[in-house]
Amino acid sequence: MNDKKIIESIANTLISQYGDDAETVAMLRAAEYAAALNNDEWIKWEKVIDSIKSMSNSPKLDG
Repeated sequence: MNDKKIIESIANTLISQYGDDAETVAMLRAAEYAAALNNDEWIKWEKVIDSIKSMSNSPKLDG
């Protein structure tokens, strides 16, 4: 699985589990990695936040 698919999968999972709070949960995770100076994970979670925002603004209609 490539990075973009992984990011989208994490975002979808968070939205499924936390609904409107998914972005907040992702922000907390990003902040944890930023505080630990783990740049790779911090950047990944910032991308997850962007993906959640994108999905929230233009949801896919699969039905």
